[in-house]
Amino acid sequence: QGLPWKPFHAYSSSRVLLLFVDSTTRAYRLRGATPTSDLQQPPGRSHELAVKLDAIQSLAEVARTALPLGLNAIFRGPDGLLAISKPPRPARMKFFAEDLSFNVAVSPEDAGSVCQIWAEVAYIPYTVESADRRRGVLAVLRAAEGLPHARFVIEDGQKILLVADTPIEGHVTPERLIYEAVLLIQEARPYLRLLAEEMWG
Repeated sequence: QGLPWKPFHAYSSSRVLLLFVDSTTRAYRLRGATPTSDLQQPPGRSHELAVKLDAIQSLAEVARTALPLGLNAIFRGPDGLLAISKPPRPARMKFFAEDLSFNVAVSPEDAGSVCQIWAEVAYIPYTVESADRRRGVLAVLRAAEGLPHARFVIEDGQKILLVADTPIEGHVTPERLIYEAVLLIQEARPYLRLLAEEMWG
């Protein structure tokens, strides 16, 4: 009690605990560490450890000024150390929801980013297969027009895609990506279920 509060960052391994207090690196050997721990290595090894500690501290300093971090912003450089890309690099990934495989592409731009999410839904039945099913599917797609976020797109005259293409100010954080994905699914879910009823009964 009575001691001033100081912000700190910590890095630990099985042998060493590093604390960054007021931008000062302090290392402590953990109980049970062997006598050949990193803190008791020959001078060459100690220099290598010092370089790594400086890199970790630099990364912590950059992270504080670059928050929030965008997707794919942290990477391993040629020297094997972690670094932060400004702006973040493009990112691609996939996730599954509503029995569909969704693709995600995040493209950073000068003043912001573009977040694209899309999935292949199904194929519109040909008239010769079932005229009634085709009419029902097309009716559902027309009813879905004008949604504020989700779009159903017909590709090559038959393939149905569910798409969201959103420009975003700043970088796309993991939280923002989750928000965009949930918004897309919530808007499209009623129409996805109607399409499933029309196609497969």
